[in-house]
Amino acid sequence: MTHGKRETIESPSRFPRLASPIRLAGLTIPNRIVMAAMSSVLADEEGGVTDDTVAYYRARAAGGTGLIVVEFTSVNRRYGRAEMKQLVLDEDSAIGGHRRITAAIRAAGSRAALQLHTPGQHADRHTLDGLPFAPSEEVSRRDGVTPTTRMLEPTQIEELIGDFGRAAERAMAAGYEAIEIHGAHGYLPMAFLSPLRNRRDDPWGGDFERRLRFPLAVIKAVKAVLGPDRPLIYRLSSSDFLPGGLSLDDMVTIVPRLVAAGLDAIHVSSGAIEGTLDRTIDPMSADEAWRFAHARAIRAVAGVPVIGVGPVRWPDVAERGLADGDIDMVALGRPLLADPDWSRKALAGDVDAIRPCTNCNWCFDRVLKHINISCAENPRAGQENHVPIVDGGAGRLALVVGAGPGGMAAALELSEAGFKTRLYEARDEVGGGLIASASPPHKEKLFWYLDYFKRRLAASGVEIRLGQPADTGALTSERPALVIISTGARAQAMPFATGDATRVIRAYDILSGDCEAPLPDALPTVVYGGGETGCETAEYLAARGHHVILVTRSGGQQLARSAEVMYRKHLRARLQGNPRITVVDNTTITDVEGRYVTTLTGGQEGRIEAGWVVVAQGRQPGSPLGAGLAAAGIPHAMVGDVETIGRIGDAVHAARAAVSSLAHQVTRQVAR
Repeated sequence: MTHGKRETIESPSRFPRLASPIRLAGLTIPNRIVMAAMSSVLADEEGGVTDDTVAYYRARAAGGTGLIVVEFTSVNRRYGRAEMKQLVLDEDSAIGGHRRITAAIRAAGSRAALQLHTPGQHADRHTLDGLPFAPSEEVSRRDGVTPTTRMLEPTQIEELIGDFGRAAERAMAAGYEAIEIHGAHGYLPMAFLSPLRNRRDDPWGGDFERRLRFPLAVIKAVKAVLGPDRPLIYRLSSSDFLPGGLSLDDMVTIVPRLVAAGLDAIHVSSGAIEGTLDRTIDPMSADEAWRFAHARAIRAVAGVPVIGVGPVRWPDVAERGLADGDIDMVALGRPLLADPDWSRKALAGDVDAIRPCTNCNWCFDRVLKHINISCAENPRAGQENHVPIVDGGAGRLALVVGAGPGGMAAALELSEAGFKTRLYEARDEVGGGLIASASPPHKEKLFWYLDYFKRRLAASGVEIRLGQPADTGALTSERPALVIISTGARAQAMPFATGDATRVIRAYDILSGDCEAPLPDALPTVVYGGGETGCETAEYLAARGHHVILVTRSGGQQLARSAEVMYRKHLRARLQGNPRITVVDNTTITDVEGRYVTTLTGGQEGRIEAGWVVVAQGRQPGSPLGAGLAAAGIPHAMVGDVETIGRIGDAVHAARAAVSSLAHQVTRQVAR
């Protein structure tokens, strides 16, 4: 049986290996870039393909990606779906919808693959009658008694194996050119492999050989449908990172067995939904391409091409992985949300034009909430059919006040719509709150986004006026067609009495660069505030040699409670493991006098002698500019933290909505 061969065909691209074709079984893929399957929540309630689904995949195929792997698709919804709007292909009636996806992908020049899936224990309870199915019965961790899954019967196991084969037949009828089996992240094929999840003692579990039986049977069933010329890919977790679970050494032993059953490629991911999801959905602090070492180990034994998901954000990283023999193809997920044209730009050598993914996990947060996929930086992602083209500028003057992420995004949108756009910024550089967000340790990726904004602004027609705070009089005197206010949030009053405030500093001022970080003192530095900013500031100062006492009014388990969930897990672990940081929880600061900080804990007063007190007690929205512009009858909108405290994505999306609304309003006024 031919499983495919590795080949590198040189091209004149700046990244010749990335640009070279590769052959999997009988399918030639035009380059080495793969769109990884990701939940989009764009299906309808029954799991059917929608116009939005088609437009979403069409955009990424048109961006030059060689192989598009369409998101996980249920082979039998009776055993549950992973989410309410998961695609299905368990009936012939679903073929037509999927045919629309493949037609769009292939018309754009890409190859179309489908990921087949059954969730096992990770089925959404709303999608099935009763408990989820699993290799073994599981019980609640809370009481150790209440069942949380039901054990699959042998006849049900055989049914599911057949379902994979039947779904593959429908996929071929729909025009897919390859199949990927989702055997990673703790879903059913991986659960059968795992000694933690498969505790059966029958032909489907009990020892290594019997735990292998289900995934091997699924592979054989699907490959029997595909034949030798259509590739079968298997996505696996190189390790689940769980004590007693599946390690990289285990997978190195397992992979040759999987390949021998009929695979043409291996797609290497990692982690498990339950316990190590942060090793699947990387936080911002994750090193780029950290999984390549795992991919290399698996490639050494696989004998078929290996697809590696790094995470990779830049084409030079992918090219290096190919050159070093870590991978044969590179899988991109979130980068293609941020920039669907990533592949085209990379292969053209136009790296500076790539809108970079920063691992902010805005997209993941939406999927967790069962909201259609989107991207903090790219409001068009998942909205390809709904984001209107903004025009109507016709040389009219538009003013933007504040060059944070919302202000910069608004200025660029206005300029592209034909407005003569002027951007005012009180500081001597653009960035605003984006600088404050990017400055803490392990958040440097956000500077990628700032650099992207700077390049876009430099190439645009936006006139930038730095060091110029704007007031209502100055704005109205220019007679603008519209104004966007994006000045950010304002500092709140100090939350305690300060007889002597000379050694009291605001955390935001340090992180944003509005003031220099203090030098370490012989005495500790107190950071007041256990939210995300306070925790990050504690880490920021500790990295500069401070011994930090982090004082929070909440309990220690509530530290950074509003932070993105994957990032928060790692942030809290770093705080707890940092010998320079001491957390004092359930404590309020009532007074600061010189070097003495008075605290109140459980009704008991205490005192800390500190060199500095850094306050991270939140900021508040609001600006006086809005009322003045309203009085002058000038169309305007507030965007970002000046309106509502939120994340970078909130500001960027609000900017797009505000520009669209105001431009439409101005156009209607002119038409009258």
